[in-house]
Amino acid sequence: MNKEARTDKTFGSIEGAAEYLGLLVESVNEAREDLEAETTAASAAGADRRQQAIQLATYKLSQLKQHLTTSHRLLNDLRTIRRLLFAERHAAAFESAAEASARQFVTTAEGLTAEARPISSEARRSAHPNAADPRRGPARGPRPPA
Repeated sequence: MNKEARTDKTFGSIEGAAEYLGLLVESVNEAREDLEAETTAASAAGADRRQQAIQLATYKLSQLKQHLTTSHRLLNDLRTIRRLLFAERHAAAFESAAEASARQFVTTAEGLTAEARPISSEARRSAHPNAADPRRGPARGPRPPA
């Protein structure tokens, strides 16, 4: 398999790139474990210069891991945005279907008799003048004569 075909397969999608970054993070973790083992061996042998080099390599691996983790999060964000954009296309189709069905309901409601029509909230308030207005609180009844 040539290098171009492998690259197309790996980075052909956001998911492929995220999977690749996940594998890189695993490799960094394995290398860090190896360096920790080398640190103990270098300290036992008394090789101060080697121990410093291993500490520097450990620091650089931690930086690399942080960058890979950030890149993985960015890919997740891009995947979420792509899903939202894709869902919006479905939502637009859903809204047009909802408008069409709403027109059907209006047509159906127009054919109802007066007894079968639902009562509006305004009609309910006018039917019960002493009913409490939800904005004013509970009704207190009629006012006493002054």
